[in-house]
Amino acid sequence: MKTFEGEKGIGMSETDAREYLTQSKSVLILGTTNDDGSPVIHPVWYYFDSTNTKLYFFTEPGLKKTANIRKRSQVYFDVDHDRWPYMGVKGKGKARIIDDTDEALSHGAKILPRYLKEGAPMASLVLDKIKAGGYVVIEITPAYFTSWNYGKLDPHGDKGIRDAHTSVEPQGPY
Repeated sequence: MKTFEGEKGIGMSETDAREYLTQSKSVLILGTTNDDGSPVIHPVWYYFDSTNTKLYFFTEPGLKKTANIRKRSQVYFDVDHDRWPYMGVKGKGKARIIDDTDEALSHGAKILPRYLKEGAPMASLVLDKIKAGGYVVIEITPAYFTSWNYGKLDPHGDKGIRDAHTSVEPQGPY
């Protein structure tokens, strides 16, 4: 797998990019392609296996992202966050649906603790749904990563870069 630097001078090292994907609690934004060639993005909870350089997520088998992956395995992905220092990792890869239930359960069990508190009832519901075929687990094998860390431009916060990129938080019910 190749690792490319994002913008010159602000890309992460491969070690930093792997650590970011392992530690980040952000959702992965998955990009798939419809039959007509139009792109579709899908936010998903994920787990990054740093040893094998694979990303995993679960979804329902009848959803658009799953149908798109069945037809076209090429996907794009992005994991970033919207707080200073802005940083993230994106890339392109090949997705495959994991058919083996035990393997799917193993990966599903690694995704859930990243987003749910220990003992949360939703965790057992998701695992039961994977076991019953109500969710499928999908593996992404990245072809490359591109990364960025804008904190490298203003590591001490004294150049005003952060202030120039802040925005008003959205208000209202969601």
